[in-house]
Amino acid sequence: MTLENPFVFGEIIDDARFVDRTDELDQLVRDLADGQKVFLLSPRRFGKSSLVAVAMLKLRKRHIHTVNLTVSSYSSYAQFLEKFAEKVLRAAGPWERVKDWISRFGRQVKPDINYNIGTGEVNVSIGKGTGFDPTPIAPDVFALPGELTNNAGFRMAICLDEFQQISEFDGGSVENAIRNQVQQQREVGYVFAGSQPSLMQEMLSSKRPFHKAGPQMFLDKIPAEAWREFIKSQFRRRGRTIDDGALSALLGTADLIPYDVQRIAHELWDYAEITDKRALNTSEVKSVIDKLVIGQSTYYELLWEQLPARQRATLQALAHRGASEIYSQTVREEFRLGPASSVQKALQSVDARDILDRYRGEYFFLDPLLPYWIRSKAA
Repeated sequence: MTLENPFVFGEIIDDARFVDRTDELDQLVRDLADGQKVFLLSPRRFGKSSLVAVAMLKLRKRHIHTVNLTVSSYSSYAQFLEKFAEKVLRAAGPWERVKDWISRFGRQVKPDINYNIGTGEVNVSIGKGTGFDPTPIAPDVFALPGELTNNAGFRMAICLDEFQQISEFDGGSVENAIRNQVQQQREVGYVFAGSQPSLMQEMLSSKRPFHKAGPQMFLDKIPAEAWREFIKSQFRRRGRTIDDGALSALLGTADLIPYDVQRIAHELWDYAEITDKRALNTSEVKSVIDKLVIGQSTYYELLWEQLPARQRATLQALAHRGASEIYSQTVREEFRLGPASSVQKALQSVDARDILDRYRGEYFFLDPLLPYWIRSKAA
């Protein structure tokens, strides 16, 4: 019997394949059920969206209506407001429960609202043309969840993912409009999730509307021991073993970043299925990693060619010596990096290119296979 590959990356992970994060999940579910406004900060590939998805699933089991929007999916403020209204109205259904208040919303905002009785789909259009300014009606749109929950007698939880992108629409006025409405919505929990922690922290600073608007949750990496148990148990179900050295190689290369642990484990599973290997060791893991790196090498080469020499040298130093040593005189001399101020400037530049991010105050590679490629390139 062939078992489905249990290691999933690049998509939302369901409850059955969710690894660890027990405390974070319990806290998020509890806060959203209580109507809290939570700010979830996480570097990319750390499993933020999967955490929210599982939390929303648990809330739906409590009969709490849920809405999930990714802010970066929308090209304009007007489109974002339309989709916000649409998803809130769909989640609030059935139509008979909310039709009276939807009519009132229509009189205030004057949108085009189309409802398909057969499918329950709601489509909202709030204005046409590039010259349309949605700012005056935004407060009424953002007030919608509170009005519906108060009038229809249910609770709601809303996730605005990639929330840092909201500033691309209209900066402070958007933040003000959302903050002014959500703080009045006692029956609605919100999670404002962002994958660029520095931008999210800037949004939460003392001069911005969301300062002290709710608790902050920062996602850490999942501990190695939790990954070891999960990976071993999945291979054990297929009658296979993976030794400790192989697990260390896998987790070390992935840098404990959930996306990449799952990605390498996924390829290792497929490799074992094809070769029918029963006992997996370090050489098999390294073979799988080499194959993944080769598959990405064209992209890495193009990226590398676009970088100035000083940024390349800084990434080489980071790949070979690690973040803790990057400013030391020995490393700066070895890789000809110049003064510490030049290193800092180079790190900030590659951070801006989304090659690096920061975790616990130190820079790390967003794609942990890139340093593997850099090391092999200079070998």
